[in-house]
Amino acid sequence: PLAARRRGAAAGKPPAKANASESVGGGEEEEEEDPPPAPAGDGAARELSSVADLEAFMDDNDASVVGAFLEKEMPDPAAVMPEDWDEDEDGTWEAPVVTNPELAAFNSIASSLYNYRFAFSAAPDVLAKLKSKTGGLYLYRSPKFLSAEHGDKPRERFPSTKLSESAVRNWLNSKAQPLVGLYSSSTKERYSGATLVVFFNLDFAKNAKGVSYVLKRARKAAAKLKGKLAVAVASSTDLSYELGDYGLPTDKPNTILMGISAGGQYYAPADGAAAFSGDTMSEFARAFLAGELTPYEKPEPEPAAGGGDEDLSDSDDDYGGGDEDDEYKDEA
Repeated sequence: PLAARRRGAAAGKPPAKANASESVGGGEEEEEEDPPPAPAGDGAARELSSVADLEAFMDDNDASVVGAFLEKEMPDPAAVMPEDWDEDEDGTWEAPVVTNPELAAFNSIASSLYNYRFAFSAAPDVLAKLKSKTGGLYLYRSPKFLSAEHGDKPRERFPSTKLSESAVRNWLNSKAQPLVGLYSSSTKERYSGATLVVFFNLDFAKNAKGVSYVLKRARKAAAKLKGKLAVAVASSTDLSYELGDYGLPTDKPNTILMGISAGGQYYAPADGAAAFSGDTMSEFARAFLAGELTPYEKPEPEPAAGGGDEDLSDSDDDYGGGDEDDEYKDEA
């Protein structure tokens, strides 16, 4: 054994270490899953070359931000002809062609506000469809959540021809969501105040009637709560990692659940509350606004099996330490 250790030391081989995925007790550690990535923009604005592109872009669960420009490129407005320019020798002076400064500002904003979906176009037929004769920045709310009956407008126009990131961000955050909109990892920052969220199977293709049922009741309640409590809907599978914050079950994807988030605190309906309906939703909102609910507090995580911290003070012995190592050192 001593000779074997000498050969290992001579070869510079360190003692074998336990696999990182194994615990000290030999079992496998469970790693906490990260929430899914935000399904919003990728930081780059998409160019729309046709009306078909525009219509496909706007057919989404989230709002669409569209920039309309009369031209993508133009002579540099800041360029100045050199003082010694001689037209006889150098020809007619022309300013260099650059990206339209307004489009450049738009692209910069799109790369920063990555939780929104941006697109732009300079195609005449697209501008005609947008009814934009001079260009501009337009916000189109998601047609899947739009309700003209409850006062939702399909589009808004940015009130200035000059674009700045802070102004556009504030405008979008205040205008993007309809009366009852999508609450997701990419849209929840738009809900700055207290918000009642309905979690359910939000699948327009496979659960069309269920989605319609929830939206109708949510809009009816939201109309009465406007200015007091925002109302939104969320996919219980996409946001399953958030259900625990409210104390809601995470293993019932086909059950309609409700929660309220406010100031970093989370509330759920009282124990024994009836199943989701327009009335139970209104009662949940009333109880919250009346201060009758207590925020949910997550229980402290239980200690790992085996209990207590392991004493690692004699860990050198795990690698063959002790008298035999002393003998080897003396010999060396």
